[in-house]
Amino acid sequence: MIRYISLLFCLCIALSTKAFEVPEDFNKSLSLPFAYTQNNSENLAELELSAPLWQPVPSGFLQLSHTMQTIWLRVPLSNSSDLDLPLLLSIHNNQLDEVSAFVPQANKSILVTPSVHHAIGEQRPILHEAQLVPLKLPAHQHTVVYIRVKNSEQTYLPLSLWHPIEYLKYTSKFNLLYGILAGLILAMVLTNAAMYSFTRKQYFLYGGLAISAIWLLNVHLYGFSHRYIYGDWVWLQQYGQTLFMLLSTWLFIPLLKTTLVPKSAIRIQRALNMLFQVSIVIAIGLSLFPHRIALPIAFAYCFALASTYIWVAVSAWQRDAFSHKTYLLLFLLLFLVLSYQCAFELNLLSGAVLDRPLTYVCYLMISLAISYALARRYIQDRDDKIKQQQARLAQTRAEDALLKERIHLQAQAQEELESSIDERTFELEVTLRELEEKNRELEKLNMEDALTKVKNRRYFDKRIMMEVRRSRREQTTLSVVMLDIDHFKQINDNYGHVVGDQAICAVAKMIEQHLKRPSDEVFRYGGEEFVLLLPNTQEQGAKELAEQIRENLSQVQFDFGTAQLSMTLSAGIYSAIASDSKNPTIFTDLADKALYQAKQQGRNRVIAYK
Repeated sequence: MIRYISLLFCLCIALSTKAFEVPEDFNKSLSLPFAYTQNNSENLAELELSAPLWQPVPSGFLQLSHTMQTIWLRVPLSNSSDLDLPLLLSIHNNQLDEVSAFVPQANKSILVTPSVHHAIGEQRPILHEAQLVPLKLPAHQHTVVYIRVKNSEQTYLPLSLWHPIEYLKYTSKFNLLYGILAGLILAMVLTNAAMYSFTRKQYFLYGGLAISAIWLLNVHLYGFSHRYIYGDWVWLQQYGQTLFMLLSTWLFIPLLKTTLVPKSAIRIQRALNMLFQVSIVIAIGLSLFPHRIALPIAFAYCFALASTYIWVAVSAWQRDAFSHKTYLLLFLLLFLVLSYQCAFELNLLSGAVLDRPLTYVCYLMISLAISYALARRYIQDRDDKIKQQQARLAQTRAEDALLKERIHLQAQAQEELESSIDERTFELEVTLRELEEKNRELEKLNMEDALTKVKNRRYFDKRIMMEVRRSRREQTTLSVVMLDIDHFKQINDNYGHVVGDQAICAVAKMIEQHLKRPSDEVFRYGGEEFVLLLPNTQEQGAKELAEQIRENLSQVQFDFGTAQLSMTLSAGIYSAIASDSKNPTIFTDLADKALYQAKQQGRNRVIAYK
């Protein structure tokens, strides 16, 4: 029974599609006829038992709608030559989830390309830009190749047959051409990155990111990423088109904000900020949807963004009209390439994925337009900066001229003022010199006693305060000697006040003659009383000095014309290191007590306070 079913199956196959004749000098066939059927069989034996209904496709291209499906292709080939022919059967669609090829031989099916029996979309079976099935047609034999395709998206099946050498030539040209285009886009990425590192202008950073996303989208669409970058990253293979398309579109938002839309347009800036935030949420949210649902949503949102960009480019004010037109052309190209890709998704256009150069050309022009607009913006910013610097320089020069004139006027005024000041200064110096002389005379009058010409009591009060502070600070002994002429009242009573004044002057002169150090001073304390201020002098030294004065005075006979007198004096001494700088009178008080003791003990003597 199974044999009859097999014969019937082969008969149906023979009647459904005529075998493609492969000549000995075969190079390529871009329109390879085949037949297809939708069947969930997992292998060739199950397919034979299911007795499928094959539908011929003479054009070599098949396009089916969005359905979760398993499709079988039947490709009959005939080698009439005397040589075995190596061939490559190509399906130019790198977005297919799973491809397996079977060749029936001697009642068995040989699996030419291994299929991965996991969930659909987990792994690409062939690491190439296109899906390739290597074949070898024996001489003078008829061979039928069965291809099982599983896919959850739109299924484009463009079949072509190639001689390996011819296919190598084709792929070399293809890789060279698209490699040059990809290199140009990558060079623009590096150029913008270099410009950002040199200038720190943010729009170069955003432009480089946008062109990077465009580059990733194109290498994904044309299969280079599957082959060279993330061939084993299945999730990114599924969602790469969605994410890279969305990323390459919404990265224009910060670019618009920093270049086309002025900061004064607050409403447009806020709208773009909101769009940027919504775009991030959508990009994250789309990864949670199945990729057959995420892709249409991404297309719809990208169309909305592109329409918004066109509206902003038309309505936004821009000083440079040429850059304004460049942005408008850029966004029109973006809308065009999105429409072109979406037309294939909606079955409005058909063709192999690798045979869509318009996508790459549009994105290349978009990248060039971005780089040109950013370079022009930088030149414009530089020119504006130069103009501002020139304006500031001109303003500075004008200010310098005004400043020089002002300085000149000030110099003239200053010369006149200095001349006037010199005259007044000379007059003032003369006046100050006269005043200083008067002050010296006045100070001398304030310091000296008018009768004896020694220092007076007022000056003593200042000096004792200073010496007490010095004694306390330097911890040195300060001595104060109080001197009083004995029985001076009798001299006044017997000889009169004139002789008394002469006697006081003589005693003062004798006391002053006994002072050897500049720091030792004599003061008239009052009436016939004198005081000696002896800094840094011990009690013994003060006592010896007082004794010398007393003894010499007692040995001198004074002749005042009308009277000849002999006089004696009594002295009281107090010596100590000052402990309280606020109470200097303690020295005079205690010295006065010692003087009182000398008077009580008979006068004409020196007593130190104990």
